[in-house]
Amino acid sequence: MSSQNNIYAQVILPLKLKMGISYLVPSQLEKRAVKGAKVRVIFARREYIAVISELTDNCGDYKGRISEILSVEDVPAVSEKELRFWKWCADYYMCTVGEVYRAAFTSAMRRDSAPKRVRKQKPSEVDSRELYQLSPAQEQAREEIMESFAQGKPALLAGVTGSGKTEIYLKIAKEITDKGGRVLYMVPEIALSRQLNDRLEAVFGEMLLSYHSGMTPAARYSAYSKIDSTPDGEGFIVLGLRSSLFLPFRNLDLIIIDEEHDSSYKQTDPAPRYNGRDSAIVLGQIHSAPVLLGSATPSFESLYNCSSGRYSLVRLDEKFHGATEPEVTVIDTIRESKAKRMNGLFSQTLLEEIESVTGRGEQVLIFRNRRSYSPLVQCSVCGHIPMCSHCNVPLSYHKNRGELCCHYCDYHIPRSSVCPECSEPGMTEKGSGTEMIEEKIREILPNARVARFDAETTQSKAEEKRILREFAAGKIDILVGTQMISKGFDFKGLSLVALIQADSMLAMDDFRANERAFQLLRQLSGRTGRGAARGKIIIQTSLAAHNVYEAFSSGEERLYEQLAERQEFGYPPFVRLIKLTVRSADRNRLSDAAARTSMGLGKIRSAEITGPFAPVVDKVRGEYILQFWIKLPRAGNAAAKERIAELAEKIESEIRSVTIVADVDPQ
Repeated sequence: MSSQNNIYAQVILPLKLKMGISYLVPSQLEKRAVKGAKVRVIFARREYIAVISELTDNCGDYKGRISEILSVEDVPAVSEKELRFWKWCADYYMCTVGEVYRAAFTSAMRRDSAPKRVRKQKPSEVDSRELYQLSPAQEQAREEIMESFAQGKPALLAGVTGSGKTEIYLKIAKEITDKGGRVLYMVPEIALSRQLNDRLEAVFGEMLLSYHSGMTPAARYSAYSKIDSTPDGEGFIVLGLRSSLFLPFRNLDLIIIDEEHDSSYKQTDPAPRYNGRDSAIVLGQIHSAPVLLGSATPSFESLYNCSSGRYSLVRLDEKFHGATEPEVTVIDTIRESKAKRMNGLFSQTLLEEIESVTGRGEQVLIFRNRRSYSPLVQCSVCGHIPMCSHCNVPLSYHKNRGELCCHYCDYHIPRSSVCPECSEPGMTEKGSGTEMIEEKIREILPNARVARFDAETTQSKAEEKRILREFAAGKIDILVGTQMISKGFDFKGLSLVALIQADSMLAMDDFRANERAFQLLRQLSGRTGRGAARGKIIIQTSLAAHNVYEAFSSGEERLYEQLAERQEFGYPPFVRLIKLTVRSADRNRLSDAAARTSMGLGKIRSAEITGPFAPVVDKVRGEYILQFWIKLPRAGNAAAKERIAELAEKIESEIRSVTIVADVDPQ
């Protein structure tokens, strides 16, 4: 073949590459090497599966030897819609298309992950007829949602906890799948996905596909393959987490984003550092698919989009089956301590309420958003606190393992009562975690059946399901849990929720701290009082007069008035925020890189720069950290983002062992 007739393929490799890489298409592969095809190529002496992004009759200005494509994979090509979505993710979240492709190219795409045997699932015991029969209030909300879809707008369903938002989701989704449509149903965490699975299976049967990182590679491959190969006209619904956005959808007819306010939708590492909620909106636009967001505590960002006319706001203020809002009690622990009414971690009022509730055969949830026995240990003689040798954080004490552990890098050492600094036996626990609370409540109430639900006790999928199943069946009286238990779970026998050391929610160095605390309180209150009896939530705090607690106790939406403050001081959602993190194991190189970054950022006129500054945890996994906060206008910021990315790339190339990471819309 003459060089004039050559066909060249520009490909996307699953690597962080800014430049385009081209390969020669052999004549025998020309018919199969189409745009989007997955092909095997050699790059830097390694074999990769790449995706053809463009076909041309030349290789540009490159004069060297062009390698040939080795083969074309016998799998469906990546669609034009997928490529558009990858490109948008790369542009908006300031990374390369290769990094986006790497996020999509999981073990689920590899044929060697295919399951040898598919086990049949047990039939669900849930009555599908009860799942999506709507009350008049729910039906009214559904009609408003459909009207919003007809206008081409996403709809935000702001329904109080226990109002039956899930039934509305299922009703709308079932109407679509019955007509051969495809639905993506997103939830923020695996535990919520597992609980919903049975409910959705009762309605959708074999049309239900689940997809998340907690599944085996074989199970993910099975779901991926079914989505990739299902012919047009056959409907299905995918229940997944944020990663499900990168599944090979040919067409989508509805996207549901449950608990849209949840920060778990944000990917932190590695790139792309995308927000699943915001990316789902764009994916819906690409597929011309309506998007339904739902939450009992909508995010400020979504409320802003409603007020600006981008979304439609649909309210559902009536609880399903006429349940009432829980009674709220705020206990001032400082006052209780002075009155000698504190029994260790618990106020006497709380203990009396727990005994009363369990005595009636009802259940209690004790919330503490910190796993471990205690956040740190300290020598009572010399004051020494054992720190992680790789991160600038105290080691947390895990009593059941007898270890001090770092929650950032998993470094751990045996726990000793003897101080390594002064050799005195003075090491004592400071603060409390779920493990300590579980132990103390067992000591105070020895006859109660107590269990713990946190990242440590739920490492096993089977153990997680066992705890949830037994609590739902009333076989556990008191469940001690972290934030994992606050979302979406439906426990009929739960009538009391108690928050221990609630002020830790407000102690975060984050302009969203009050918003997040209010959302968490609302979510926790929604777990109680779902049966016939009215629920109760007790908050133990040393800041009883804080406006978050006052707003929550009154049942008012006053906290959302802070949107005006966000606008006044220039915070999201009124501006775009980028967190630029500079990392290096060498402090001198870090300082040099930060100084040059500061100088370069100062030349971007549309950017408001804060930094460099050291974050609260300024060393992680052996690398020191400095950060910048960059505020940009909401619109017209593409050029500024491109300059920031170019600056970071230039400094990384000039100063060895320095990494600069841009996190757009950080959470």
